[in-house]
Amino acid sequence: MAQAVSAAECATDTHRGAEVFATECSVCHAVTKGTTGMMGPNLFGVYGRKSGSLPGFSYSQAMRDKDVSWQAENITQLITQPQAFVPGTYMPYMGLASADDRQAVACFLKEQH
Repeated sequence: MAQAVSAAECATDTHRGAEVFATECSVCHAVTKGTTGMMGPNLFGVYGRKSGSLPGFSYSQAMRDKDVSWQAENITQLITQPQAFVPGTYMPYMGLASADDRQAVACFLKEQH
């Protein structure tokens, strides 16, 4: 099980998280307030948001039913293997292999508010 990410860990990971997000996530997701992603929901303010709850985005029923709050643990589980964490999600991503990169992305998303 993934561990919660401390503030000290995030301080060193946010820059790396931005880099990983740019190469792995930005094809589908935006993180700028008021914009839309190409395929996925905008992740601005995602940290602490309930799964499947961004107004105006058409989520799978599976994502709406998941009923989790997007914190570091859930974010890292999702981007490890989206289909395993939310069976039936529309997210086509195969997963991010590096645990360090997953933690860095979670830290980056925590700062997007």
